[in-house]
Amino acid sequence: MKTPLLLTALLATTLVACQTNPVSGRTQLVLVSEEQAQASSAQAYAQTVNEAQKKGKLSTDAALNARVKRITDRLIVQAENMYPPSRSWKWSVTVIDEPTLNAWCMPGGKMAIYTGIVRKLNLSDDEIAQIMGHEISHAILGHGRERMSRAIAMQGGLELGSVLAGRDLTGLAPVADI
Repeated sequence: MKTPLLLTALLATTLVACQTNPVSGRTQLVLVSEEQAQASSAQAYAQTVNEAQKKGKLSTDAALNARVKRITDRLIVQAENMYPPSRSWKWSVTVIDEPTLNAWCMPGGKMAIYTGIVRKLNLSDDEIAQIMGHEISHAILGHGRERMSRAIAMQGGLELGSVLAGRDLTGLAPVADI
């Protein structure tokens, strides 16, 4: 008797949580509010920047830092024009001095680029703009929020499956995350 009720509740929650992204028009699973996503991201960003600072991994290359800031500032203007709610975001970019070939942007406009990608690939300003524009698009398209929502849905599904199977299935989460 409880099984159909639980399945109905899970299905109803999933249907209600589907929203159309205002920028892309794509339907997304959204269980996490924009405020929750931004708060979580701000906390994770602060932790990442603090850890990098403690390890002496924040870029001290003033020219590179200014270059990245100048490029991202121009992109932020365009992001705010494309997605007006992002005008209230507390945009921030950090250059992390590590050989990693990566860059990212979290919900709320918290960004980082690693010196490795700039130096190893000898990136031009246009190439940095392409990379950071791509990362900014993840934020304005709500991809981080969607990823958080999928993780919550997966955890809930595994917990429901555990109840139905009579054994703990939550250990399958790393395998189930695609």
